[in-house]
Amino acid sequence: MSDQTVERPARPGPDRRVERTRAAIRTAMSHLVLTRGYDAFSAADIAEAANIGRSTFYEHYQSKDDAFARSVEVVLGPLARACATEAADPALDATLSHFWEYRRLVRIMLSGRPRAIMVDVLARLIVAHLATAPAGQNAGSAGENPLIPLLAAQIAHGQLALVEAWLSGRHGCAAGQIARMLRATSHATAKAGMGRCEDFG
Repeated sequence: MSDQTVERPARPGPDRRVERTRAAIRTAMSHLVLTRGYDAFSAADIAEAANIGRSTFYEHYQSKDDAFARSVEVVLGPLARACATEAADPALDATLSHFWEYRRLVRIMLSGRPRAIMVDVLARLIVAHLATAPAGQNAGSAGENPLIPLLAAQIAHGQLALVEAWLSGRHGCAAGQIARMLRATSHATAKAGMGRCEDFG
């Protein structure tokens, strides 16, 4: 028998376990949103549907709203980037295609409390992109200039309104067409708005 050390497969690290738990929570939330509506379930219901303890849920998220906000943050990233450039972004096309595939769920998410959360998350992401945009570099930071968060909110509301109208299925547009429209209108609004933000004060 050889005395060489035998390498064993590495065990999943904590990060992998964390991601599995969070994935289970996201799946449970999606199911509950579809079957009950956002306002009709609690964090305890999410934990039960995800087959985890309530204490485990709260190790990851502060509340149901926090779990929802953090789950949509990655998905909304490509929309936020659309305000910074008109250049094609495959991630935006993929996101919109995903929205269309799961349009029943997304339409529910674009109403009531979940819509308000999505607007807040998207506006915050947009503010970060506006801070680095070439246009309006003299406008100051969002903390110094209250027009910047207002501009971000305007863009966020407009983007989600366009997505919601498209997901109604009445307009017959492809995801790529909506992506191009989002990039064009978001970038134009951001460019014009940041120019006006320079006039603040």
